[in-house]
Amino acid sequence: MKMGYIKYGLVLVGFASVIWSCGNGAEVAEGPAPVEEQEGGQGNGSASFETFGSAEAPGGNNRTDEPAEEIKVEGDAEAIEWLDFETAIDRNKEEKKFIFIDMYTEWCTWCKKMDGSTFKDPSVINYIDQNFYAVKLNPETELAIAYKEVLYEQKLYGRKKMNELAVNLMGSKISFPSFVILNKREVKRGVIVGYQSSNQLLLALKRYVD
Repeated sequence: MKMGYIKYGLVLVGFASVIWSCGNGAEVAEGPAPVEEQEGGQGNGSASFETFGSAEAPGGNNRTDEPAEEIKVEGDAEAIEWLDFETAIDRNKEEKKFIFIDMYTEWCTWCKKMDGSTFKDPSVINYIDQNFYAVKLNPETELAIAYKEVLYEQKLYGRKKMNELAVNLMGSKISFPSFVILNKREVKRGVIVGYQSSNQLLLALKRYVD
């Protein structure tokens, strides 16, 4: 009988583990038991978790294919204007745009690599400036986020503390970097997962805008 309890306990531990990945590396952390994601990401912070491995190349299996030709976008913007989530929503009330949310963490090496390369590319800067409100959102923030009369706070997911709204927006695959795309009505259209070169990111964004 005791052996049965031990085996049962090991199974539970196995289901509780989830991989949080950054680029082409992965950190193993304790995660919660799977729960159903609230429709439209407007719930109380619950989200479906699943084991998410990473391939050898940065971005893993979700990496956008590299375009054959370099994409060029002309414009006068010199840098991406990064906003907090609430400011982007306020701006969207005045002038409708898509919303681009960069989900990053302080420990994510590939997030920093994109900050120093992809997000400094003039074509990326101008395309985002012309079509999106750009948001930097650290899911590990301790600051609560107010959205549509709901206050989303930091919550414990296994051994990780993350903001409920960020987890809902990323959905089942908690991976960094991840980029959430909202349309002009603030409805989630999709998530781009993993490190993206300038051309990869532009190709992915054009699929939502065009």
